[in-house]
Amino acid sequence: MKDLAVRRKTLGSVVLVIACALVASGCSSAKSDKPNGITDVAPIPAFQRAVNATQDATDVIARGALPVNGKAAVVETRFSGPNASATVKSKASTFQVIRTGQFIYVRASVEFWTPYVGRPQAVSINTRWAQSLVDGPLAQFNFFVDKNTFFKASGRIKKGAVVDLNGKQALTLIDPPSNTDSTWWVSTTGEPVMLKWTSGKNTKYTFSYDDVNVVTAPPAGETVNINDVKIAGSTPQPVKTQGP
Repeated sequence: MKDLAVRRKTLGSVVLVIACALVASGCSSAKSDKPNGITDVAPIPAFQRAVNATQDATDVIARGALPVNGKAAVVETRFSGPNASATVKSKASTFQVIRTGQFIYVRASVEFWTPYVGRPQAVSINTRWAQSLVDGPLAQFNFFVDKNTFFKASGRIKKGAVVDLNGKQALTLIDPPSNTDSTWWVSTTGEPVMLKWTSGKNTKYTFSYDDVNVVTAPPAGETVNINDVKIAGSTPQPVKTQGP
């Protein structure tokens, strides 16, 4: 009977651990809801804490609206550790970006690729994933799959008010229009992650940390090296992410 009691206790502990893993908000809410002290920190250290916390977050979904080549677009980026995938949609085009390891992949239509590499090369790419090193010809697309996109700031950040964002308290950090014209809203409880970011009048992002994301490279048979299809001596035209 004693052994049975021990086994029951052990089984109960295992069930509790599994329950906590599946319902993290229930088992860890007391800890995650505690104030993180970000409101007591000077602006620059507060911003750095927010950057570090957001960089360290394993699973992040960033949803935004911004101009791409002068056209209004929406983007959803899913970060999974160091990897990320993004879908960018506008009336003009839709394209997908994946970044894994040292490679970046872009998939789009023939019409999308034509201004970048020419019509014959665009047809040869078709709907395959164009591939390059992250610092290669497709480096401009890192904008959509790199968390550093959200952290461009000057050394003149100021603290604003604590506001409510969908039930979450957030500290406002402001980089004036004379600098990067950006505003960040940082969680004041749990980890001081970024909850929202705006830049200028046209770029707006929100961030969530509740889903588990899985990002993998496209199958080898569905990729093509961009260096093998682009016009000799040319490079893809830049994707402009600021409006006119």
